[in-house]
Amino acid sequence: MIELVSPYEHYFNRGVNKEAIFFSNINYDYLLNLIYRFLPDYSIELIAYCLMPNHYHLLLKVDSLQTGSKFIQRLFNAYTQGVNKLEERVGTLFQGSVKKRFIESEDYLREAIRYIHQNPVRSRLVLEPESWNYSDYSEWIGIKSSKRQIYQQCLSLFGSADEYKKWVQILSE
Repeated sequence: MIELVSPYEHYFNRGVNKEAIFFSNINYDYLLNLIYRFLPDYSIELIAYCLMPNHYHLLLKVDSLQTGSKFIQRLFNAYTQGVNKLEERVGTLFQGSVKKRFIESEDYLREAIRYIHQNPVRSRLVLEPESWNYSDYSEWIGIKSSKRQIYQQCLSLFGSADEYKKWVQILSE
């Protein structure tokens, strides 16, 4: 069982006018590289993520209420500057301020992780979540290696990767 000592925060935002925030695979990879480059500078842990063509979801475990917001601000300022330069565009990329939800129970934590991983299926981009390359679902179910302790999180929250996979698939039916 996971002890909710440190708060969990679910961050999400979408492109301005619901437009794309990722224009090529290079952009997805760039953001993932930024995430892993900036993580060591903060006392946070990346729990789950899904990067979609016009929005993103990041679930963080933080040690203080300001840490996650500072990380997100730095991350997406750098991402926007880099993408604007690469794509030869100017102006804002995101619609308004980032949204944040606090996760204060284990049940809500399970639901948030499932919601994040189901995004590409609900959007009809893939038939099953493990087919989406820009999510850590495959790490959660142990079919892709991870730099993080995600598989252990999965075991702690869901008992086994198979149980988690079944639980995620309930939404697909």
